[in-house]
Amino acid sequence: MERDRKRKGVVLSFHPTLPGDRFIWERGSLGPGELEWVREARAVLLPQTVARELYYLVRYHCPAVFPNYDLRFRWEGKVGDTMLFWSLGVPHPETRIYPRVEALEHDHPAMDYTAIQPLYPCVVKASSGGEGSHTWLVRSRDELAEVVHRLKELENEGYHGFVIQEYVGRVERDLRVVIIGDQVLSYWRINPGFYKNVARGGEIDPESDPELQAIGREQVARLCERTGINLAGFDLIFPREAISPFFWRSTIPLAARDWTAAGATRNCWRRR
Repeated sequence: MERDRKRKGVVLSFHPTLPGDRFIWERGSLGPGELEWVREARAVLLPQTVARELYYLVRYHCPAVFPNYDLRFRWEGKVGDTMLFWSLGVPHPETRIYPRVEALEHDHPAMDYTAIQPLYPCVVKASSGGEGSHTWLVRSRDELAEVVHRLKELENEGYHGFVIQEYVGRVERDLRVVIIGDQVLSYWRINPGFYKNVARGGEIDPESDPELQAIGREQVARLCERTGINLAGFDLIFPREAISPFFWRSTIPLAARDWTAAGATRNCWRRR
């Protein structure tokens, strides 16, 4: 009863700009006292940089945690995002997952495995990275060799896994849909080049085609309702011949990834 009473008013925050009633630095040491604060809290606020272990500790002991990172830590990075999209049946670019570079570079006869190579052009994305980093448009075998070299460097740094996707051309803009709690916001990111990220030169247009923006917000809201996601950014593209959107890339949260029209996919894999 005493703990229930305390839960009615105490908001505990690990977020440096959202102090709540009590604040704990996420990178500080923890002990029984801090754990008791978590147990007593009515709600806990977490930063985007929260570690997996701390997140699950908080989720175990507190009934209300924001953001909901269950899917982020269940399926991490672009590799995890692809698995999530497969599992939910969401349209996305035709994609193959490579847990390690060796799965792309070599056949493994003892495992009855033949390395599958992409057709060009294609898009290679390391599982880690954001704002267009660790994402490459690859047009040739030589360019792929350069990207593989970078992927090996990432593996040496402890970052494993990447995806190779079909390239969707002639896309001059995508629709960024942002989920923050129960708010759903949207705006276009415009750039005739490969990257649409604002950090890579994309321009923001919040006004154009409001009816398409409304459709995109509705689609993302449905996905978030299915999954419990309550802090995320999703990037959508609309094919010229249709009004329905196809997910191009998402970040869950500011971390899920890259999708395209199921009806526009093609056979973009060959065995070496």
